[in-house]
Amino acid sequence: MSYRWSDEDLKDMEIRSIETSETIPARWFTSPEMNELERESLLASSWLYVGHESQISKRGDYLVDQLLGRPLLVVRNLSDEIICLANVCRHRGGPLATQSGSSRVLRCVYHAWTYNLDGHLVGAPKFDGARNFDPSSCSLPRYRIENYLGFLFVNLSGDAPPLSEHLFGIAETIQPIDMTEMRFQKRVVYEVKANWKVYVDNYMEGYHIHSVHPKLAKILDVKGYKTSIDGNKVLQYGPLAGDDNPYHTGGAAYYYQVFPNLMLNIMPGRVQVNSILPIDADRCLTVFDLYLDEKDPEKLAQRVRDDIELSDLVQKEDIEICERVQIGLKSGSYNKGRICVDEESGVWAFQNNLRAAYSNIMQAKGSLT
Repeated sequence: MSYRWSDEDLKDMEIRSIETSETIPARWFTSPEMNELERESLLASSWLYVGHESQISKRGDYLVDQLLGRPLLVVRNLSDEIICLANVCRHRGGPLATQSGSSRVLRCVYHAWTYNLDGHLVGAPKFDGARNFDPSSCSLPRYRIENYLGFLFVNLSGDAPPLSEHLFGIAETIQPIDMTEMRFQKRVVYEVKANWKVYVDNYMEGYHIHSVHPKLAKILDVKGYKTSIDGNKVLQYGPLAGDDNPYHTGGAAYYYQVFPNLMLNIMPGRVQVNSILPIDADRCLTVFDLYLDEKDPEKLAQRVRDDIELSDLVQKEDIEICERVQIGLKSGSYNKGRICVDEESGVWAFQNNLRAAYSNIMQAKGSLT
């Protein structure tokens, strides 16, 4: 299944000024073929968030995850190196692990083939009778993995620019907030009945805060809300209305969207990492990982409870409106809309990054049919 580019697509890929721009068309949110194109040619070629080094602090620790249908193991091996392996046995495709844990070896839960922590096969029970069987040819595939201030990202295609370029400037902009002080607290995953781009579009603007998020509107100083664009990154900056809030902090919130599917919600003492992963054209997963720098156990427990309670409220409000938007996009009564110059520069930037990415993909494939 491949997306068939049309002359209409070429017109919709044109990048215009925000004052004259339209949104991307509804078909790009609803087409199964476009979804497959994005998974394999856009998202798999980018850096995808998987977790934090503090979650695998000891040799032998590993994280189990799945990105775009690829089961992964993020392992701290016996050389204290963090690597990423396919969580797929070379025998008949079984998993080496079904949940995160710690071990000196990786043993398939299906037929007990055993691998060391570098992914090399060291045991294949009852395979003495197999002719021309070479265990050295059965190592687990590796994926490229890099570390940014303790946060771990995987590139499935192996050809993304360095992670430091992808996330350049974030640590400097948020100073004196120090992301290296953050420690993982909790993961919450939501399934949303909407295209992944609908969810990202929703994140890119504060236009809807008063109508969709009344509680959040009381916490953020919406009058001071500003959006800035820097290449693959869009920053929404929102001063917090005092420190008497569920986040237990004053200062400001930095809401970063890093193209294509990463959000970083940063404020003093807190980072929430949000990764959006498509399931199909009409559904996506939103993965939220909460990080805090609080050291006092009692205060930490309270902060986690308060943070998750507010986050869950906001996400459910966002999910409801995004699911309704997806219905509207599929209805046949909507194609494209206009951009609000004052409030939707983030949407404009994200959609222009999509246009540029689609154009590059189309040129690389050399196809217009």
